[in-house]
Amino acid sequence: MIRFAHGDDTGAEAILLQALASESAGAEGDHAAAERDETRWRALFDLYRATGDATRFAAARMRYAQRMKRMGPDWVPLDELARDVQAVAASEHAELASAAADWTSPARLSRDGLVNLTRALSQAGPIWTLDWRALTAVEADAVSPLRVLFTHWANSPVKLRFIGSAKLLAVLAEATPNNERSTEDVWWQLHLATLRMMNLPDDFELVALNYCITYEVSPPAWQDPNGECTTIEAPEGSRSGAGSVWSLLSVNGESDSFPSTDSGFAALAGDLRGEAHSSLQRLDVDLRNTTAPVISCAALLRMDLAAAGTLLSWVRARDAQGERVQFVDAHRLIAALFDLVGIADHATVAVRKN
Repeated sequence: MIRFAHGDDTGAEAILLQALASESAGAEGDHAAAERDETRWRALFDLYRATGDATRFAAARMRYAQRMKRMGPDWVPLDELARDVQAVAASEHAELASAAADWTSPARLSRDGLVNLTRALSQAGPIWTLDWRALTAVEADAVSPLRVLFTHWANSPVKLRFIGSAKLLAVLAEATPNNERSTEDVWWQLHLATLRMMNLPDDFELVALNYCITYEVSPPAWQDPNGECTTIEAPEGSRSGAGSVWSLLSVNGESDSFPSTDSGFAALAGDLRGEAHSSLQRLDVDLRNTTAPVISCAALLRMDLAAAGTLLSWVRARDAQGERVQFVDAHRLIAALFDLVGIADHATVAVRKN
């Protein structure tokens, strides 16, 4: 698989053919040898699929039928599938770029997260886009400074765009339960400052009334914000923005290995060479809201050792965080490479079914 990884298709083919020739001489009645024989045949078929060589595939299929006394697998033009997946993925990521966030909230927003926020916005353009979809909680040390920041924005002529604002409001609603006087009122002040900044007067009045009832104090008065905050939706598509790629791979018969809808989905495609950081950045985008990452390799043709090393580091980091990555529908040469470099030690690798 090393020869194949670095583009020596002829050398890779020669090694597989030699292994098949030597194994066939003594394979009769030997179950283990027959299994090795089958694995090598399947690797040879995948080599021809990945290189788009239908002629050699057909010839090998005939030899396989003669040797194994059964029909070989069907031809699948993996190079065409890879081109289609790459084109669809490029289109999807172009859509995401049009709504790309200047800052994305971590799951638990702390004071350090606010420092990152202000640093990111200092380098942003005139309209600031913030993505709240990953937020699950605001840490206590961030509540007061976040209230000050939101109040400042409401009083300033800033232009904001919020992606996933419903998550932010849901977190704040949960943090401000009615009639719970043990809750520090700074949480309510943050909630009200957020509603004012987002120019939601009706919601503000309702929360202000609940604040009044809870603490038996006069409610704060509504003031129109000077800033502008627009709620926008992320581009449509299931599987964390990879819906069309998912559909494309399903149509091409690779859906049996796909996970449930609770898992995050991404795909690798084409010929990955070098450190391939851009491909891993796309994986991070597609898998940002999941702890059960699943990556289709159905359209992954080839990966060299440098790219595999970068992917290994990425997989190790996920595994260390308790996120066991699943690679599905890898062809045999890719699966062998993943095993060789150690990716299979930190992730689950499933080969294609045909």
